[in-house]
Amino acid sequence: MNRFFNFHSFMALCSVAGIIGVLLIRNMDPLNTVSREGFAMDTTIRVTVSAAKSVSELTSIADGALRLAAGLEDKFSMHDTASDVSVISAGAGGELVEISKETYEVLAAALDVADMTDGAYDPTIGALTALWRLKLKAGAIPSEREIADALKKVGFGSLSLSSPQSAGLEEPGAMLDLGGIGKGYASEAVRRFLREMGVTSALVDMGGNIAVMGGSAKKGSGERKPWRVGIQHPTEPRGTPICVVSLSEGAVITAGDYERFQDVDGRRFTHIFDPGTGYPVDGSLKSVTVVSNEPTQADALSTAFMVMGPARSLELLRVIPGYEVVFVTESKDGEYGVAATSGLKGSIEPAQGGPRIVFHDIW
Repeated sequence: MNRFFNFHSFMALCSVAGIIGVLLIRNMDPLNTVSREGFAMDTTIRVTVSAAKSVSELTSIADGALRLAAGLEDKFSMHDTASDVSVISAGAGGELVEISKETYEVLAAALDVADMTDGAYDPTIGALTALWRLKLKAGAIPSEREIADALKKVGFGSLSLSSPQSAGLEEPGAMLDLGGIGKGYASEAVRRFLREMGVTSALVDMGGNIAVMGGSAKKGSGERKPWRVGIQHPTEPRGTPICVVSLSEGAVITAGDYERFQDVDGRRFTHIFDPGTGYPVDGSLKSVTVVSNEPTQADALSTAFMVMGPARSLELLRVIPGYEVVFVTESKDGEYGVAATSGLKGSIEPAQGGPRIVFHDIW
Protein backbone atom coordinates (compact mmCIF):
# COMPACT_ATOMS: atom_id res chain seq x y z
CA MET A 1 0.00 0.00 0.00
CA ASN A 2 2.80 2.39 0.88
CA ARG A 3 4.51 1.82 -2.46
CA PHE A 4 1.21 2.40 -4.30
CA PHE A 5 0.52 5.54 -2.27
CA ASN A 6 4.01 6.92 -2.78
CA PHE A 7 3.92 6.32 -6.54
CA HIS A 8 0.63 8.18 -6.96
CA SER A 9 1.74 10.91 -4.61
CA PHE A 10 4.86 11.28 -6.71
CA MET A 11 2.81 11.51 -9.92
CA ALA A 12 0.48 14.07 -8.36
CA LEU A 13 3.42 16.20 -7.30
CA CYS A 14 4.84 16.00 -10.83
CA SER A 15 1.50 17.18 -12.23
CA VAL A 16 1.39 20.13 -9.85
CA ALA A 17 4.99 20.98 -10.66
CA GLY A 18 4.15 20.86 -14.36
CA ILE A 19 1.23 23.25 -13.90
CA ILE A 20 3.40 25.64 -11.90
CA GLY A 21 6.05 25.42 -14.60
CA VAL A 22 3.54 26.36 -17.29
CA LEU A 23 2.34 29.31 -15.23
CA LEU A 24 5.91 30.51 -14.67
CA ILE A 25 6.68 30.25 -18.37
CA ARG A 26 3.56 32.26 -19.20
CA ASN A 27 4.46 34.91 -16.63
CA MET A 28 7.90 35.16 -18.21
CA ASP A 29 6.53 35.61 -21.72
CA PRO A 30 8.10 38.72 -23.27
CA LEU A 31 5.97 41.82 -22.86
CA ASN A 32 5.82 43.82 -26.07
CA THR A 33 4.48 47.31 -26.69
CA VAL A 34 3.25 48.76 -29.97
CA SER A 35 2.02 52.27 -30.81
CA ARG A 36 -0.01 53.07 -33.91
CA GLU A 37 -1.43 56.32 -35.22
CA GLY A 38 -4.29 57.23 -37.52
CA PHE A 39 -6.83 59.94 -38.24
CA ALA A 40 -10.53 59.69 -37.44
CA MET A 41 -13.24 61.62 -35.59
CA ASP A 42 -11.64 64.79 -37.02
CA THR A 43 -8.50 64.30 -34.96
CA THR A 44 -5.26 62.33 -34.70
CA ILE A 45 -5.69 59.05 -32.81
CA ARG A 46 -2.83 57.26 -31.09
CA VAL A 47 -3.17 53.77 -29.64
CA THR A 48 -0.46 52.24 -27.42
CA VAL A 49 -0.95 48.58 -26.46
CA SER A 50 1.08 46.13 -24.36
CA ALA A 51 0.69 42.39 -23.79
CA ALA A 52 2.61 39.12 -23.81
CA LYS A 53 2.00 38.87 -27.54
CA SER A 54 4.16 39.18 -30.63
CA VAL A 55 4.81 42.59 -32.14
CA SER A 56 2.98 41.59 -35.31
CA GLU A 57 -0.07 40.46 -33.34
CA LEU A 58 -0.15 43.66 -31.30
CA THR A 59 0.24 45.72 -34.47
CA SER A 60 -2.75 43.96 -35.98
CA ILE A 61 -4.80 44.60 -32.83
CA ALA A 62 -3.83 48.30 -32.73
CA ASP A 63 -4.71 48.69 -36.41
CA GLY A 64 -8.05 47.04 -35.69
CA ALA A 65 -8.68 49.63 -32.97
CA LEU A 66 -8.00 52.43 -35.46
CA ARG A 67 -10.40 50.87 -37.95
CA LEU A 68 -13.03 50.66 -35.23
CA ALA A 69 -12.72 54.40 -34.54
CA ALA A 70 -12.94 55.19 -38.25
CA GLY A 71 -16.06 53.05 -38.53
CA LEU A 72 -17.71 54.98 -35.72
CA GLU A 73 -16.89 58.24 -37.49
CA ASP A 74 -18.79 56.90 -40.51
CA LYS A 75 -21.86 56.62 -38.25
CA PHE A 76 -21.49 59.81 -36.18
CA SER A 77 -20.26 62.38 -38.74
CA MET A 78 -22.54 65.33 -39.48
CA HIS A 79 -20.57 65.99 -42.68
CA ASP A 80 -20.96 62.55 -44.29
CA THR A 81 -24.41 62.49 -45.89
CA ALA A 82 -24.56 58.69 -45.53
CA SER A 83 -23.92 58.64 -41.76
CA ASP A 84 -26.63 57.80 -39.25
CA VAL A 85 -26.41 61.31 -37.82
CA SER A 86 -26.87 62.96 -41.23
CA VAL A 87 -29.76 60.67 -42.17
CA ILE A 88 -31.54 61.53 -38.91
CA SER A 89 -30.97 65.26 -39.48
CA ALA A 90 -32.11 65.08 -43.09
CA GLY A 91 -35.36 63.48 -41.97
CA ALA A 92 -36.08 65.98 -39.18
CA GLY A 93 -39.79 66.55 -38.82
CA GLY A 94 -40.60 63.16 -40.35
CA GLU A 95 -40.60 59.52 -39.32
CA LEU A 96 -38.02 57.77 -37.16
CA VAL A 97 -35.22 56.07 -39.09
CA GLU A 98 -33.33 52.88 -38.36
CA ILE A 99 -29.80 53.39 -37.06
CA SER A 100 -26.87 51.29 -35.88
CA LYS A 101 -26.56 49.91 -32.36
CA GLU A 102 -23.61 52.23 -31.73
CA THR A 103 -25.50 55.37 -32.81
CA TYR A 104 -28.46 54.38 -30.66
CA GLU A 105 -26.19 53.92 -27.64
CA VAL A 106 -24.39 57.24 -28.06
CA LEU A 107 -27.68 59.10 -28.56
CA ALA A 108 -29.16 57.51 -25.44
CA ALA A 109 -26.11 58.63 -23.44
CA ALA A 110 -26.33 62.10 -24.99
CA LEU A 111 -29.95 62.46 -23.92
CA ASP A 112 -29.08 61.39 -20.36
CA VAL A 113 -26.39 64.06 -20.05
CA ALA A 114 -28.57 66.70 -21.74
CA ASP A 115 -31.28 66.00 -19.20
CA MET A 116 -29.00 66.06 -16.13
CA THR A 117 -27.35 69.32 -17.27
CA ASP A 118 -30.64 71.02 -18.23
CA GLY A 119 -29.45 71.34 -21.81
CA ALA A 120 -25.99 72.81 -21.14
CA TYR A 121 -24.92 69.90 -23.29
CA ASP A 122 -27.33 69.37 -26.20
CA PRO A 123 -26.80 66.89 -29.07
CA THR A 124 -29.34 68.79 -31.22
CA ILE A 125 -27.15 71.89 -31.42
CA GLY A 126 -26.21 71.11 -35.04
CA ALA A 127 -28.18 73.95 -36.67
CA LEU A 128 -26.33 76.46 -34.48
CA THR A 129 -22.85 74.98 -34.94
CA ALA A 130 -23.38 74.70 -38.71
CA LEU A 131 -24.38 78.38 -38.85
CA TRP A 132 -21.33 79.53 -36.92
CA ARG A 133 -19.00 77.27 -38.88
CA LEU A 134 -20.25 78.72 -42.17
CA LYS A 135 -19.97 82.33 -41.03
CA LEU A 136 -16.60 82.01 -39.34
CA LYS A 137 -15.16 80.31 -42.40
CA ALA A 138 -16.12 83.43 -44.33
CA GLY A 139 -14.52 85.67 -41.71
CA ALA A 140 -17.82 86.91 -40.29
CA ILE A 141 -20.12 86.24 -37.34
CA PRO A 142 -23.85 85.45 -37.51
CA SER A 143 -26.41 88.17 -36.94
CA GLU A 144 -28.64 88.08 -33.87
CA ARG A 145 -31.58 87.14 -36.07
CA GLU A 146 -29.68 84.25 -37.65
CA ILE A 147 -28.72 82.99 -34.21
CA ALA A 148 -32.30 83.29 -32.96
CA ASP A 149 -33.58 81.35 -35.98
CA ALA A 150 -31.00 78.60 -35.41
CA LEU A 151 -31.90 78.37 -31.72
CA LYS A 152 -35.50 77.60 -32.64
CA LYS A 153 -34.22 74.31 -34.04
CA VAL A 154 -32.18 73.44 -30.93
CA GLY A 155 -33.67 71.46 -28.06
CA PHE A 156 -32.94 67.91 -26.95
CA GLY A 157 -36.66 67.35 -26.35
CA SER A 158 -36.94 67.11 -30.14
CA LEU A 159 -34.83 63.94 -30.23
CA SER A 160 -36.81 60.70 -30.00
CA LEU A 161 -35.41 57.20 -29.60
CA SER A 162 -37.33 53.99 -30.05
CA SER A 163 -36.07 50.54 -29.11
CA PRO A 164 -34.41 48.60 -30.52
CA GLN A 165 -32.61 50.97 -32.92
CA SER A 166 -34.43 53.94 -34.41
CA ALA A 167 -34.31 57.70 -33.87
CA GLY A 168 -35.72 60.94 -35.21
CA LEU A 169 -35.95 64.70 -34.71
CA GLU A 170 -39.42 66.19 -34.34
CA GLU A 171 -38.43 69.78 -35.18
CA PRO A 172 -38.10 70.45 -38.95
CA GLY A 173 -34.62 71.76 -39.74
CA ALA A 174 -33.12 70.41 -36.50
CA MET A 175 -29.66 68.85 -36.77
CA LEU A 176 -27.57 66.55 -34.61
CA ASP A 177 -23.97 67.33 -33.69
CA LEU A 178 -22.19 64.63 -31.65
CA GLY A 179 -18.89 66.51 -31.55
CA GLY A 180 -19.16 66.80 -27.76
CA ILE A 181 -19.62 63.08 -27.09
CA GLY A 182 -18.52 61.03 -30.10
CA LYS A 183 -14.83 60.78 -29.22
CA GLY A 184 -15.67 59.76 -25.67
CA TYR A 185 -17.87 56.94 -26.94
CA ALA A 186 -15.21 55.90 -29.46
CA SER A 187 -12.45 55.78 -26.84
CA GLU A 188 -14.64 53.59 -24.62
CA ALA A 189 -15.42 51.27 -27.56
CA VAL A 190 -11.74 51.02 -28.48
CA ARG A 191 -10.72 50.25 -24.91
CA ARG A 192 -13.36 47.51 -24.69
CA PHE A 193 -12.14 46.04 -27.99
CA LEU A 194 -8.53 45.99 -26.79
CA ARG A 195 -9.49 44.23 -23.58
CA GLU A 196 -11.43 41.60 -25.54
CA MET A 197 -8.36 41.03 -27.75
CA GLY A 198 -6.21 40.21 -24.73
CA VAL A 199 -4.39 43.51 -24.38
CA THR A 200 -3.42 44.01 -20.74
CA SER A 201 -2.21 47.60 -20.87
CA ALA A 202 -3.31 50.38 -23.18
CA LEU A 203 -3.55 54.11 -23.73
CA VAL A 204 -5.99 55.54 -26.27
CA ASP A 205 -5.48 59.21 -27.19
CA MET A 206 -8.18 60.83 -29.31
CA GLY A 207 -7.05 64.39 -29.71
CA GLY A 208 -6.53 64.89 -25.99
CA ASN A 209 -9.36 62.59 -24.90
CA ILE A 210 -7.43 59.90 -23.03
CA ALA A 211 -8.66 56.46 -21.98
CA VAL A 212 -6.32 54.02 -20.21
CA MET A 213 -6.36 50.49 -18.83
CA GLY A 214 -4.03 48.15 -16.98
CA GLY A 215 -1.49 50.71 -15.86
CA SER A 216 1.63 51.61 -17.80
CA ALA A 217 3.58 48.41 -18.48
CA LYS A 218 7.36 48.19 -18.23
CA LYS A 219 9.02 45.95 -20.80
CA GLY A 220 10.85 42.98 -19.32
CA SER A 221 9.03 43.02 -15.98
CA GLY A 222 5.59 42.56 -14.53
CA GLU A 223 5.74 46.03 -13.00
CA ARG A 224 2.79 48.34 -13.70
CA LYS A 225 2.66 52.00 -12.82
CA PRO A 226 -0.24 54.45 -13.14
CA TRP A 227 -0.41 56.30 -16.43
CA ARG A 228 0.57 59.95 -16.12
CA VAL A 229 -1.74 62.15 -18.19
CA GLY A 230 -0.95 65.81 -18.60
CA ILE A 231 -3.68 68.45 -18.77
CA GLN A 232 -2.71 70.97 -21.44
CA HIS A 233 -1.62 74.47 -20.46
CA PRO A 234 -3.94 76.83 -22.37
CA THR A 235 -1.23 79.07 -23.83
CA GLU A 236 1.86 76.86 -23.98
CA PRO A 237 2.90 74.64 -26.94
CA ARG A 238 0.91 71.45 -27.36
CA GLY A 239 2.15 68.77 -24.97
CA THR A 240 2.99 71.26 -22.20
CA PRO A 241 0.92 70.37 -19.12
CA ILE A 242 -0.33 72.71 -16.45
CA CYS A 243 -0.90 69.72 -14.15
CA VAL A 244 -0.68 65.92 -14.31
CA VAL A 245 -3.22 63.23 -13.36
CA SER A 246 -2.09 59.69 -12.49
CA LEU A 247 -4.43 56.72 -12.96
CA SER A 248 -4.32 53.08 -13.97
CA GLU A 249 -7.89 52.67 -15.20
CA GLY A 250 -10.29 55.29 -16.53
CA ALA A 251 -10.46 58.32 -18.75
CA VAL A 252 -9.20 61.90 -18.68
CA ILE A 253 -11.42 63.97 -20.99
CA THR A 254 -10.79 67.67 -21.58
CA ALA A 255 -12.85 70.41 -23.20
CA GLY A 256 -11.13 73.76 -23.66
CA ASP A 257 -11.63 77.05 -25.44
CA TYR A 258 -8.04 77.01 -26.77
CA GLU A 259 -8.17 73.82 -28.88
CA ARG A 260 -10.30 75.00 -31.80
CA PHE A 261 -11.11 78.61 -32.42
CA GLN A 262 -11.40 81.28 -35.09
CA ASP A 263 -10.29 84.91 -34.87
CA VAL A 264 -12.59 87.46 -36.49
CA ASP A 265 -12.00 91.22 -36.22
CA GLY A 266 -9.70 90.77 -33.25
CA ARG A 267 -12.14 88.53 -31.35
CA ARG A 268 -11.58 84.85 -30.65
CA PHE A 269 -14.51 82.46 -31.00
CA THR A 270 -14.19 78.94 -29.64
CA HIS A 271 -15.95 75.82 -30.95
CA ILE A 272 -17.85 75.25 -27.68
CA PHE A 273 -21.31 76.83 -27.77
CA ASP A 274 -23.84 77.71 -25.10
CA PRO A 275 -27.18 76.26 -26.28
CA GLY A 276 -28.95 78.85 -24.16
CA THR A 277 -27.45 81.96 -25.73
CA GLY A 278 -26.40 80.68 -29.13
CA TYR A 279 -22.90 82.13 -28.71
CA PRO A 280 -19.51 80.49 -28.06
CA VAL A 281 -18.52 80.27 -24.41
CA ASP A 282 -16.40 83.22 -23.30
CA GLY A 283 -15.00 83.84 -19.86
CA SER A 284 -12.32 83.03 -17.34
CA LEU A 285 -12.85 79.26 -17.55
CA LYS A 286 -10.29 77.98 -20.05
CA SER A 287 -10.74 74.22 -19.75
CA VAL A 288 -12.60 71.50 -17.90
CA THR A 289 -11.23 67.99 -17.48
CA VAL A 290 -13.46 65.16 -16.29
CA VAL A 291 -11.79 62.08 -14.79
CA SER A 292 -14.01 59.01 -14.75
CA ASN A 293 -14.30 55.40 -15.83
CA GLU A 294 -17.19 56.45 -18.12
CA PRO A 295 -15.54 58.14 -21.14
CA THR A 296 -18.79 58.70 -23.05
CA GLN A 297 -20.52 60.64 -20.28
CA ALA A 298 -17.27 62.34 -19.28
CA ASP A 299 -16.90 63.76 -22.79
CA ALA A 300 -20.39 65.30 -22.79
CA LEU A 301 -20.03 66.52 -19.20
CA SER A 302 -16.76 68.30 -19.96
CA THR A 303 -18.58 70.29 -22.65
CA ALA A 304 -21.54 70.99 -20.37
CA PHE A 305 -19.28 72.17 -17.55
CA MET A 306 -17.58 74.65 -19.89
CA VAL A 307 -21.04 76.16 -20.39
CA MET A 308 -22.16 75.86 -16.77
CA GLY A 309 -19.02 77.18 -15.07
CA PRO A 310 -17.41 75.83 -11.87
CA ALA A 311 -20.12 76.75 -9.35
CA ARG A 312 -23.03 75.09 -11.18
CA SER A 313 -20.84 72.15 -12.18
CA LEU A 314 -19.84 71.45 -8.57
CA GLU A 315 -23.50 71.51 -7.54
CA LEU A 316 -24.31 68.87 -10.15
CA LEU A 317 -21.32 66.74 -9.17
CA ARG A 318 -22.77 66.40 -5.70
CA VAL A 319 -25.63 64.29 -7.10
CA ILE A 320 -23.84 62.30 -9.83
CA PRO A 321 -21.11 60.14 -8.24
CA GLY A 322 -18.22 58.69 -10.20
CA TYR A 323 -16.79 61.88 -11.68
CA GLU A 324 -13.87 64.06 -10.63
CA VAL A 325 -13.16 67.39 -12.32
CA VAL A 326 -10.27 69.79 -12.92
CA PHE A 327 -10.98 73.45 -13.77
CA VAL A 328 -8.33 75.68 -15.36
CA THR A 329 -9.10 79.39 -15.13
CA GLU A 330 -7.45 82.63 -16.16
CA SER A 331 -7.64 85.80 -14.10
CA LYS A 332 -7.96 89.30 -15.55
CA ASP A 333 -4.23 89.82 -15.10
CA GLY A 334 -3.42 86.67 -17.06
CA GLU A 335 -2.62 84.37 -14.15
CA TYR A 336 -3.76 80.76 -14.43
CA GLY A 337 -5.36 78.79 -11.64
CA VAL A 338 -6.16 75.10 -11.21
CA ALA A 339 -9.00 73.79 -9.04
CA ALA A 340 -9.94 70.15 -8.63
CA THR A 341 -12.47 68.06 -6.76
CA SER A 342 -11.06 66.50 -3.59
CA GLY A 343 -11.37 62.94 -4.89
CA LEU A 344 -8.25 63.65 -6.97
CA LYS A 345 -6.04 64.33 -3.95
CA GLY A 346 -3.01 62.09 -4.27
CA SER A 347 -3.67 61.58 -7.99
CA ILE A 348 -3.00 65.07 -9.34
CA GLU A 349 0.04 67.30 -9.10
CA PRO A 350 1.10 70.63 -10.58
CA ALA A 351 3.47 70.59 -13.51
CA GLN A 352 6.90 72.05 -12.84
CA GLY A 353 6.39 75.75 -12.26
CA GLY A 354 2.61 75.36 -12.49
CA PRO A 355 0.08 76.93 -10.12
CA ARG A 356 -0.85 75.35 -6.81
CA ILE A 357 -3.96 73.17 -7.02
CA VAL A 358 -6.97 74.22 -4.95
CA PHE A 359 -9.32 71.39 -3.95
CA HIS A 360 -13.12 71.48 -3.57
CA ASP A 361 -15.08 69.02 -1.46
CA ILE A 362 -18.27 67.80 -3.14
CA TRP A 363 -19.32 65.08 -0.70
